[in-house]
Amino acid sequence: MRKADIIVALGMMLVGIIALGDAIRLGFGWGMSGPEAGFFPFYMGLGILICTIFVVVKAVKTYRKDGPGKPMIPEGGLTRILWILIPAIGVFLLTELIGLHLAAVFYLAFNIRVLGKMSWAKVLLISILVPLSIYIVFDKMFLIPLPEGLWGGSVLSLLSF
Repeated sequence: MRKADIIVALGMMLVGIIALGDAIRLGFGWGMSGPEAGFFPFYMGLGILICTIFVVVKAVKTYRKDGPGKPMIPEGGLTRILWILIPAIGVFLLTELIGLHLAAVFYLAFNIRVLGKMSWAKVLLISILVPLSIYIVFDKMFLIPLPEGLWGGSVLSLLSF
């Protein structure tokens, strides 16, 4: 587990360094009209970098003192991870074809029924109302279109209200 902590922290450290570099490129100071474009990313990258340094130092000290610790994924844990990961990849792929809203219907229905073991009434209620609410809030109220995919736009046009 400690090796995983160190590896993930080093990866996040790289993200922080990239954010800092890009923020410096954009300019992170305070201009005449307020903060420059890199102001927020600079301090977020700096925060990520500082936190990951603490994580790496603590994990290395603990590793030297106690050894590697428990495995990151316990026995049988990979199966549970795949039950979440594979449908998430499916949503990613389906979004290109049927759009985010309809892909969310299938994703929610699968997770609520198969993993949550809830009744079909709850499955249908939640998996339809949540994407419909997201559609109304983002597409209709905020006028922020979410991905419609190749066929999703024609289905969503039926909801023009």
